[in-house]
Amino acid sequence: MQSMNHTLQTPSPSLLNPHRFTLCLALLVISSLFTTQAHAVAITNPGFEDITGESQSNEFTFGPLNGWDLYDPDVITQNGDGPTYFIGTLIPSAPAFFTNGAPQGQRVGIAFNFFGSGGQGEYGLQQTLPETLLPSTGYLLSVDVGNIASGTSQGGQFFNLDGFPGYRIDILADGVLIAQDNNTLAGLIPEGEFVTTDIVFTTGSTPVTDYQIRLVNLNQVDPLFPNADLEVDFDNVQLVQVVIDTFGDLNGDGFVGIDDLNIVLGNWNQNVPPANPLADPSGDGFVGIDDLNQVLGNWNAGTPPATGTVPEPASLSLLGIASIAILLRRR
Repeated sequence: MQSMNHTLQTPSPSLLNPHRFTLCLALLVISSLFTTQAHAVAITNPGFEDITGESQSNEFTFGPLNGWDLYDPDVITQNGDGPTYFIGTLIPSAPAFFTNGAPQGQRVGIAFNFFGSGGQGEYGLQQTLPETLLPSTGYLLSVDVGNIASGTSQGGQFFNLDGFPGYRIDILADGVLIAQDNNTLAGLIPEGEFVTTDIVFTTGSTPVTDYQIRLVNLNQVDPLFPNADLEVDFDNVQLVQVVIDTFGDLNGDGFVGIDDLNIVLGNWNQNVPPANPLADPSGDGFVGIDDLNQVLGNWNAGTPPATGTVPEPASLSLLGIASIAILLRRR
């Protein structure tokens, strides 16, 4: 499996839906966003190994499978078991289709359609979680996304699978989209490989009855390979509870305030070391405007300590002006 250090943060969607969720999306390496994992949330058939009730053909199975329903908003798949659109599973015996086989177990989930049906609409797999999530809590959803390579099946049929039709992963709360990875790994997954995408989000305080995960083949024709079949593969779907760090909280008290600002100003314009490394949240080895912006840009975030005073907005403006003045004097 490939690994990358690419992080993308998206704005809070709290103004976009009534559940007022905040979210950040991170791909692959996101250890800087959270500290501990507490509770693994149950997902039915997370590795697509249970094929009970599936129609089986050599290494393939077809149709909705245990825990996963068909997602077909445009009604294009004819139940997802052929003759053009298929959801189901695949055993990718290495090196056929995938260089290293399945990331977890033997099987992977598939969303496949034949050449000529690209662009007709998106489709895929979806699951309503068997347990609800806690309110006002951070979670991490991890999914392995596969870019299948061309190959010959055990039945002797050759599949031209060059290119990539795009994918999307959605998390919904009572039908409302709260977090999403919309094809951010496009162009980054080598042929015949899986790459992990991680979505970090925080639930809102409003009670939610149903949470849903959706794994989507965008079914977009790759202009470099217009005659190829279109398939996206998924595996190893995991959801865990996490503690999300507060950016700008340099002293680790769970709140961004005057103590954090003092750490930056007390080490202003110095290299690290000898300056306190806590004063350099940007990690560039110098305490400067980038570090100040991280504190001021997250001012008052988190839970205030039991004792201490939170500066009013006017005080914060003065602090910002004073900081700029210090910057101008020392440059």
